[in-house]
This record gives sequence, structure tokens and C-alpha cells, in this order.
Amino acid sequence: MENLESLLDFIIKQLVETEDKVNITYEVLDSDVTFKVSVAKGEMGKIIGKNGLTANAIRGVMQAAGVKDKLNVSVEFLD
Repeated sequence: MENLESLLDFIIKQLVETEDKVNITYEVLDSDVTFKVSVAKGEMGKIIGKNGLTANAIRGVMQAAGVKDKLNVSVEFLD
């Protein structure tokens, strides 16, 4: 689980300017993991991207990373 969290943390911090405001929490229910990401005010647009493309790419990477541990990974972006 820590590997997935550190991967998501790395990806998010590469996209924002205020790295110390990045907050990632997660909830585990059986084999489902839900990561909740919040960033500094005004930087959520950088994470979501145009038409949500960046957010969907992040979700895809996280789902692929969870496959080897047989986890269903989802990512929520909190404003």
C-alpha cells in the first residue's frame, strides 16, 4: 500500500507548485483502495487537466500499479 501511496504522491508533486500542501489519504475495503487527493487552493486545475485528461491518466496509472497486488484502485480529487 505504501508503494502505491508514494507513487501517487510523486506524480501529484510533479504537477503542483506548492508541494507541502499535497495531502493524500486512503481507505481500504477488502481489495478496493480509494485514494483521496487534495492540493493547495487554485492548483486542482493542474491535477485535473483539460477535459479531465490528466486526472484520468493518473487514475489509469494507479489502477495499473494496483494490478500486481490484486487491488482495485480508485483516485478521488477533493476540492
